[in-house]
Amino acid sequence: MSQKVSKHTVEEQLLQSRKEGLQDALQVNSMRAHGKVLGMDTFSWINPQLDALTSALASFPFDIVWAGSHEQIVKCLSMQPELATSIETIIVHDKAILNLEKETLNKVKNIVCLEGTKHALELIKAMKKEKCALLFSTMGTNAKNDKEEFEQFISLF
Repeated sequence: MSQKVSKHTVEEQLLQSRKEGLQDALQVNSMRAHGKVLGMDTFSWINPQLDALTSALASFPFDIVWAGSHEQIVKCLSMQPELATSIETIIVHDKAILNLEKETLNKVKNIVCLEGTKHALELIKAMKKEKCALLFSTMGTNAKNDKEEFEQFISLF
């Protein structure tokens, strides 16, 4: 009898784990719209494919405030340097430097590099813009924590 109970419990655990994994995959790999935050149309994208992220940035019809990871920003702007003209502000939230070519850097109006999502979100809190998109993107080992911090931040507004 105890074998049957433990087998059932293991099966339930596997099903629950699979369900949670599928929910995470749906939430993580697509851009999510969050409505207006601080007057900006707000989006988040966790672990995006870089070509899809680049295409999304190119499709925004107005200025962009992009809070992203250093690696994402460098790779996207290296793939498509002309994107820099439509990005009003870049906030690097995971490194205190941005390694881009000078020509590309000069096309972006504002660049801030910070170490930590919390600091980047505090800076965003001080911004209020109309006709602007806010995109928060992240990747890597801290992606889930970054996502939770961002969602907690936008829940305040």
